[in-house]
Amino acid sequence: MKRIAWLTLIVALVLITPASAAYVSINAPQEVYVGDPLVVKGTSTLEGQPRPSLNPGFSTEIVLYYAQYTKREVDRKTIVVQEDGTFSATFETEGLEPGRYSIEIIDPTKTTFGGSSKTQQLVTLIDRSGIITIDSPLTQEFDGTLDIRGSIADLGDAGVQIRVEHGGFIVYGPTYLATDKNGAFSVEVPISVGGTYEVTFHDARGYIGSREFVVSGAVQPTATPVVLSATAPASRSAPAYFEVETPGGTVTITTSSGFDWVLEYIDEKNERHRVNEKGMLEPEKVEIATEGGTIYLKVYPLSYSDDATVQVFAANARAVRVSQTAPSLFGDATPTPTPSTPLPPLLALLAIFLLVLARRG
Repeated sequence: MKRIAWLTLIVALVLITPASAAYVSINAPQEVYVGDPLVVKGTSTLEGQPRPSLNPGFSTEIVLYYAQYTKREVDRKTIVVQEDGTFSATFETEGLEPGRYSIEIIDPTKTTFGGSSKTQQLVTLIDRSGIITIDSPLTQEFDGTLDIRGSIADLGDAGVQIRVEHGGFIVYGPTYLATDKNGAFSVEVPISVGGTYEVTFHDARGYIGSREFVVSGAVQPTATPVVLSATAPASRSAPAYFEVETPGGTVTITTSSGFDWVLEYIDEKNERHRVNEKGMLEPEKVEIATEGGTIYLKVYPLSYSDDATVQVFAANARAVRVSQTAPSLFGDATPTPTPSTPLPPLLALLAIFLLVLARRG
């Protein structure tokens, strides 16, 4: 009877023992500066195991909690296990309160992860923005430059990196500035308009903080680009050729209207393009990004029966003129007029002799 009782107990234990659970482990830095991304990495592979304990494609969520005094959810990300058993998630920390946070991976069934798994980690967010001192005015009158002066406490002469943004675009940097032994820096950033500028500070350790500058006053006027032009006769069999010298930047080239013109051009990279999008009532137009080189044009009417004079206009160009070089670049033969050749002396004498005989006869 005792033997039967022991067998019954063993069978019962086997039946109630859960299937082996998967191993998972998450890892993140213990400290992160506010403004730097918080990167969480994970694995489902134990040392010595031939393959991950979670199948590739398995997904669940990682949650970031603020855990300084009371626990509250801040953000959550979905992770997907890859072929090698790894996964990752990134949390943005800009604007978060400094303090202690908890990162936790969700067990979807409460029994998926084994007891040896590391499913939680504490992270401290450190706010360094208070070590920035700005000495230049945060509100400035527009004069073509943004004056940025200040110091970073405890930085010394290690240097500080700044980035200046305006309207969602980076207008300066990221660039390292020299600092003195007190962490002081100074720079005048060229700007072309007024408005709000956000200056972000980093050092070798990471993100420090940002400051907002407001530039008021009149906006610097935008110069109207000079438009140059040239004209030449053009037909399908005898196109007009032009060359445009550029100063760099975007050059806008437009043909005259009245005919269905075909505009071909060779850019600074020696690449050939063809434009024929408009008809007789509208001119052909193209905008070309340049670096200060020469653009060659070939213009001719689409119709074989048209024979007219075309005028090309170029905005933001140094010069526009009829080109003697362009035909060969387009692979076209340059027509060469045949000069009249005087008769050889012997033929000239023979012609005079025949003329005299004709008169005597």
